[in-house]
Amino acid sequence: MARPNIKQIEAFNAVMKGGSVTRAAEVLFLSQPAVSKLVHAFEASCGLNLFLRGKGRLTPTPEARRLFAETEKFMSGVERVEMAARAIRDAERGDLTIAAFPALSLRMLPRVAARFLRERPEVDLTLLTRNSPEIATAMLSRMTDFGISLLPTREPGLRCRPFADVSMVCALPPEHPLAAKQLIDLRDLEGIPMINLGTDDLSRRVLDEALAHVGSNPQQSVKVEMADAACMLAAHGQGAAIVPSLATLGWEKNGLVFRPLAQEVKMTVWLYTSAWEPLTALAQHLLGQIREEITEVETIFRQYPSAS
Repeated sequence: MARPNIKQIEAFNAVMKGGSVTRAAEVLFLSQPAVSKLVHAFEASCGLNLFLRGKGRLTPTPEARRLFAETEKFMSGVERVEMAARAIRDAERGDLTIAAFPALSLRMLPRVAARFLRERPEVDLTLLTRNSPEIATAMLSRMTDFGISLLPTREPGLRCRPFADVSMVCALPPEHPLAAKQLIDLRDLEGIPMINLGTDDLSRRVLDEALAHVGSNPQQSVKVEMADAACMLAAHGQGAAIVPSLATLGWEKNGLVFRPLAQEVKMTVWLYTSAWEPLTALAQHLLGQIREEITEVETIFRQYPSAS
């Protein structure tokens, strides 16, 4: 005997639930002869007479009632599969792991992720904070779905492309003499105590080049490894700090102000994806929201014309 197929089971279930071929046909959007044919084929596949036929009516046999309990479980399982497929297609369910450099992953990324997860409560999301050189390793070990780094990579297993340009901005306590200015010229920092990022930080290299270009020589006050630490020290009056715009979120209650720079000092942010597998719809949705957030923050610091 041939195995019953899902259409036959669906027709049998519809007849059992509706009590007639007529009602089953309406529910399934099929003709009555088509439903009758499917039910006959299901009976043949099972090797059972499931209905007593007479006077235009179908009366389920005891065997049909016992079988209905099982086919109902089966159809519920099919519905769950369909719902899961729809959720995955609509980027509402799944697992997602991403790695990003600290200036992005410590503030902006959690904010975007919180909004993303509110709309998708069934998503399991993992955020990894990694220094830029380590992000390619995380990708190659298949730990992450995508990575966002300050370094381009030529690893053969990865696709690398520019994702966004990020501006450097000046973090100051409100009482700082420079806080009254709407735009900070790098020459304004001459002799000013500065909280510097470590030389391993890529943004520090970009800033050093820009300072050297205008001949400005700030006074080094403290050296830290991450932009968040630089901002916290600035908030406590230890000097000015130049940090990526991505690090400016959430400092309103810490007595910290941010000012754009007169000179254009920017870094390129790079997106890593697998060279062999396409991004899931879920990953694409999250990437879109990250890009929108970066654009929104950058817009705040583009109000003033640069001097470069």
